[in-house]
Amino acid sequence: MTAPSSAPTEPPRKAPRRRTRTILSLATGFALLAGGLVPLAAAPAMAETAIPSAGLRAEYLFDETAGATVPNSAPTALGAATVVNGTNSLWTGSSLVFSGGAKTSPTASWVRLPNDVLAGARSATVTVETKLDASMKNNFHFLWNIGSDSPTRSYFASVRDNPRTVITTNGGGGEVNARSTSALAADRWYSLTSVIDGAAGRITFFVDGVQVASTPTTLSPADITDQTLNAIGRAPYPDPMYKGEVSTFRVYDRALTAGEVASVSTADATIHADAHRQAAQGVVDGIAAVSIDETTTTLPTSGGRVAWSSTDAAVTVAADGATVTTTLPAVGSEPRNTTLTATATVRGVSATRTVPVTIQPARAAGDAFGYAMVHFVEDSNGYAEKIYLDVSRGDNPEAWDPLNGAQPILTSQLGTTGVRDPYLTYNPETKTYYIIATDLRVFGGDRGRDGCTEWCYWGSQGSTKLNVWESKDLVSWSDVRQFDVAQSPAGTKVAELGMAWAPEATWVDNYNADGSGAFVLYWSSNVYGNTTHTGPTYSRVLWGATTDFTQGGYTYGGVMIDTGGNAIDTTVIQNDGKTYRVTKDNAFGRGIYMESTTATDWWKQTTSWTTVQERIGANYSGGNPSGVEGPAGFQRHGEDAWYLYVDVIPATGYRPLETTNLDAGFTPLVSDSFSLAPSTKHGGIVPLTFGQYDGIRKADAAAVVTKDLGDATVTQGATAASITAALPGQAQVTLAYNRGTSTQPVTWNLAGVDATRPGTYPVTGTVRTIGANLNQWVGANGSTAYNAADRRPFSSTALTVTADVIVAAPALAVTATAETRCVAGKGLVVTKITNGSTAPVALQIDSAHGSKTIASLAAGKSTSVSFTARTNPVAAGEVTVTATAGSATSTVKAPFAAVTCR
Repeated sequence: MTAPSSAPTEPPRKAPRRRTRTILSLATGFALLAGGLVPLAAAPAMAETAIPSAGLRAEYLFDETAGATVPNSAPTALGAATVVNGTNSLWTGSSLVFSGGAKTSPTASWVRLPNDVLAGARSATVTVETKLDASMKNNFHFLWNIGSDSPTRSYFASVRDNPRTVITTNGGGGEVNARSTSALAADRWYSLTSVIDGAAGRITFFVDGVQVASTPTTLSPADITDQTLNAIGRAPYPDPMYKGEVSTFRVYDRALTAGEVASVSTADATIHADAHRQAAQGVVDGIAAVSIDETTTTLPTSGGRVAWSSTDAAVTVAADGATVTTTLPAVGSEPRNTTLTATATVRGVSATRTVPVTIQPARAAGDAFGYAMVHFVEDSNGYAEKIYLDVSRGDNPEAWDPLNGAQPILTSQLGTTGVRDPYLTYNPETKTYYIIATDLRVFGGDRGRDGCTEWCYWGSQGSTKLNVWESKDLVSWSDVRQFDVAQSPAGTKVAELGMAWAPEATWVDNYNADGSGAFVLYWSSNVYGNTTHTGPTYSRVLWGATTDFTQGGYTYGGVMIDTGGNAIDTTVIQNDGKTYRVTKDNAFGRGIYMESTTATDWWKQTTSWTTVQERIGANYSGGNPSGVEGPAGFQRHGEDAWYLYVDVIPATGYRPLETTNLDAGFTPLVSDSFSLAPSTKHGGIVPLTFGQYDGIRKADAAAVVTKDLGDATVTQGATAASITAALPGQAQVTLAYNRGTSTQPVTWNLAGVDATRPGTYPVTGTVRTIGANLNQWVGANGSTAYNAADRRPFSSTALTVTADVIVAAPALAVTATAETRCVAGKGLVVTKITNGSTAPVALQIDSAHGSKTIASLAAGKSTSVSFTARTNPVAAGEVTVTATAGSATSTVKAPFAAVTCR
C-alpha cells in the first residue's frame, strides 16, 4: 500500500517553465535538420510535455549557473538539495557536472538530498536525466542513493556495466536487482527511472522511458528506515564518486505508470535535443559492415537503438527491425554483396545510413561454424544455480542468444541441489559431450553451522562430488549423475579435500600407455592434513584423469598448481605446441594471470611455466584484480584470434577480452555489437560444426505448430512398439528468434493405454527440444529446499503434443460363400458359413429372400443356411453375414449368381 503523498493532487504539469525558451528554440532548430536525420514527430512533439505531478515529493532542476543550492520545485516541505565540493565552473546552464574521483577527495562533487525523502513510502519512483562518463561503465559507484552512509539498507541505481536499480536491507548479499540487458553508451544523455510498486511487489527499471527490467520484491523504501544521507553521485561504500552530468532529478512516493515514465523521458529529452541528434548520428556512423551467414538471423541493434530495413527483394527484414531472412548462395559459391539501411533513434531523433552487407555462402554440415556456451546464472533472489545453454549468433563469437527462452536446460536434485561453474568438453574417441559442474548451492542451500558458515563451511566441509551430464548431440542430455574426486574407483578416500569447485577437463591424445586418450580433469579444493578439515590451509588446483567422468573410470592425480596461496578457476588453451593456463590468484594480487609451457605433461606440478600476463580483466572491475574470476578461453574459427571471457563478480557476469597473439596477452574487446545476457557466469565454450549448430537452433523451439496430432488405430493386444509406430513420429515446432519452423521427433507416453481392452485412449508426446531436458526438480509437498525429501526432476519447458490411440477389437475370422440351386422347380439360396476364430460367434444372416439368426457357432465349425427364393427367375445378389463375439463384430458378404428354375 502506498504511503500518503505530501504533495497536493493537481493536474499533470508542463515541463519546467524556466526551460521554455530552450524548448522553443530547439523546436525551431529541428526544422533545419538534414543529412538523413528525421525527428520522429514534427514541431508539435517539441511542445512542452506534461510531467506527472501527483505524488511528486522532490524535483531538482540543475539549470543554475552558479551556487551550491538547488531548490525543490515540488510543492512539498522537503527542502533544497546541496551541492557538496562544487564550484561555479561545474554548472553548464542545463546540468551540473559531477567531477568524480575518490570518495575522500575534497574536489569530488556530489549532491546531498534532504533527509527522509521517501520515509514511509511503500511505492516510489526515482527518475534522473544523466550523462555518464566512460569511466563509470567499469567502476563501482552509485548514481543516486536513498539511505544512509551504511550500505546495509539502500535503494539506489548504478550505470556500471549493464545499468540497474537495486533495493536491499542486507547489503550486497540481500540485493534485489532490476538490471538492463544492455550497457549504456558514455557521453550520451539518458532518462533512467526506477519504480517500486508495493502493491504489485515489483521493482522495475526504465531506460529512456522503456522498461528494460523488472524483478519481484517484497521490499519498499519504507524498509530503508535510515534515510539520513540521501545523495546523488555518492555511495555508502568506499566506491569512486559518480562522474558525469545530471540535468533533472525527481522523486515520487507512488509508482508511475509506464506511460507516465515515458512522458517524463520525453519531456527531459528536449533539454539536450541537439546532443541526441549527434548521438543518433554517432550510433549509425559506428555500425560496422554486416556479414550474414544464416538464412535467418538477428542483426545488431546497438542495445535496441537501431532498426533495419531493406530495399533488396531477396533480403527481408521482419517487423521487429532486427530479424533478417534471405537465401544464401550455394555451398562453395562466392558471397553476394548488397546493402541494408540502419536507422538509429536516440530520444525521438533518428539518423540513417546505408550499410554494406555481405551474404556468405551456405556451409556444409561438417564446416566449422558457431559456438555453444554452458553457464550458470547468479540470482540472489531465486534458485538459478542450474545449467543454461547459449549459442552464438551465427558464426559470430561476439553475439550470443540464450536458448530455451533463457530458462535452464538442466538441474541437479542430487547432493547440495546446486550447480555452479559448469564446463563443456568432448571425448573424440566416443564422440560424447560432457558437462561437468560444481555441486554447490549458495542461495537457499546448506549454509553451515555456528562459527563456520557459507564459504568457511563450503570450502572445508562442502561436496567433493561433481555433477555430470552427457550427450551425443548437445540437444538431448542424460540424467544427472555424480562422482567423487576425493575417492578411488573402489570408493576409498584418496585425499582430505574441501569442496571441489570450478572443474574443467582437457582431452589429451595418447595419455594412456596403450596410445588411447583421456581427459585431464582439474579443479580447485582446499587440502587438509586431518579428517575434520580444520586448521590453516588454502586452495590448490588439483588434477585427475578419466575418460567418462564415472567413479570407476576416474584416477586421482594430485596437485597441479600450488602457489602457497589461494589459486582457483584454471582454464587451459592450447596452440602450436604450447599450453597456456589461465588461473585466478586470490592471495598475492595477481588476479587472473596467464602462463605458458611447451611441456607435453603440462598437468604435472613439476612443469616449468613462464608468466605471460597478470591482472587480466581488472579493468572490468574498476582496476580491482580480485573483482573478476572464472576465465573461459576459446579460439575463433579459422583465425589466429582468441577470446577470454572473465566473470565480473558478484552478479555482472562475463565480459570479453581478445588477442591475436597469446604470448602478448589479452586486451579488452571494444565493440558496440558485443551481446551477452547479463549475469551469464562462469562456464565453458566449445566450437561447433554447421551441422551441430543447425541442429541446436532447430531444437530451440518456442511452441508446437499443432497440438492435437489426431488418431492412431491399433488392434487389441498390440505391443507398445506397434502402438508407437502407429502414432505420428514427428511434430512441427515454431522456433525461437523468429527462425521459422522445424520438424522434431516425438516420444509418446503410453502409460495410460490398455491394449488388452478396446477403447479410445488419449496420450501425450514430448517433442525433442532443448527444453525437454530435466531442468527443474521438486521434493515432497512441492518443496525445493536443499534437504527436501523425495526430490524428483522434471522439465518445466518441454513442448508436448496429444493424440488418441484407438484400440480396436480384432476382426473375427468368419468366412461365407453363397450359391443358388433349383429344387423341384424352385430356387434356393444356400450359404455356407465357417467360424475360423478361436471363440464361438453369434450370426445374423440377411438376404433379399429372408433373414436368420444362429445363437452360436463354435470355433472351427461350419454351418449352412438356406433361403427359398421369393422370385423365379432368381436375380443375382448377396448374403450379408454379421458375426459377433463380445464387443468384436465382423461383417462379410457372400455373392450369389442368378438362376432360372423350370
